[in-house]
Amino acid sequence: MQTKKIEQLLKKNAKKIKTLQFAMNLPASGISYSFSSTTPNQRFHSASVGKLMTASLIFMAIEQGKLSLETSVDNILEKEKLDGLFVFENVDYRDEVTVRHLLGHTSGVNDYFESKTFDGSSFTDDMINNPDTFWTPEMLLDYTRNRQRAVAKPGEKFFYSDTGYVLLGLIVEAVFGMPFHQALETYLFQPADMRETHLCFYSEGFDQNALAPAYINGIDVHLFRSISADFSGGGLSTTAVDLLKFLDFLQNEHFVSRKSLVLMATFNHRYVQGLYYGLGMMQVRFEKFFFMLKNLPRLQGHLGVTGVHTWYDPKTKATFALNVGNTKDMAASFRLLIKIMQILYRK
Repeated sequence: MQTKKIEQLLKKNAKKIKTLQFAMNLPASGISYSFSSTTPNQRFHSASVGKLMTASLIFMAIEQGKLSLETSVDNILEKEKLDGLFVFENVDYRDEVTVRHLLGHTSGVNDYFESKTFDGSSFTDDMINNPDTFWTPEMLLDYTRNRQRAVAKPGEKFFYSDTGYVLLGLIVEAVFGMPFHQALETYLFQPADMRETHLCFYSEGFDQNALAPAYINGIDVHLFRSISADFSGGGLSTTAVDLLKFLDFLQNEHFVSRKSLVLMATFNHRYVQGLYYGLGMMQVRFEKFFFMLKNLPRLQGHLGVTGVHTWYDPKTKATFALNVGNTKDMAASFRLLIKIMQILYRK
């Protein structure tokens, strides 16, 4: 009965949303369900939900003794990669920046993707106006280095930063001794049987033509080479079903230990209304949107800018993945998620 109501809701929303993918797994009731308004198990761009996978690799490295949360970033990465990124009020703080700071967005480094540059321009404009540009991690760091300035001293302020997660991807490469896409495949995708998930432009199985439309500021960018700009900040091609596989492995401690999960899920910072941030993981608190939603569970996982959601309920181990593929439909994606939660959790 619940599944039927959810399907009716999704079909209704699919008339207004250009691309809509959803999947859920409810272990307590033995229900698994998926929906796509396009092709079955449609691939789409992950956006920032990929940060959860980057963070998982970092915690794997910590558990293997390759580094710690307090390891200084300048003990891992070359000097030229960090030059100019952490200069705040004419003081260079890069020797104080730790892995913990990068994971929790408290390093002070700016954000190439959403923050304005010195001249007031935005990276998304660059992406849209120069669709054939292939953005390497080094180019992304240079963008922040040359066109933005640090926002705070390390540990002083929460400031969401894609630039910081590019550095984490390079740290993964340094400590595992392999390219970032290979680390993803070896330690996450293959163990979890995520056959439809690849790092865009790097993994052998990536097929850009198979991606669903993805709209940024009203422009469909899914065929642009410039979407290479996400890298370890979330540049994956994936499916709703594969995201559930990842969440299942993560919450059942197949990737990292309970201790690491607790650290990831220590939500010390408010990101925006209703969303809180830990170390590479978000929590959604529906009651912060509207007090009458207080009976809905506090879900954990991550969110992506084009309305990509990947969440799990730590109490029931239920998992949910949703994609609307449009920055302008972010609010609509939350309204849809709330309605689904109300169907499932209404008392």
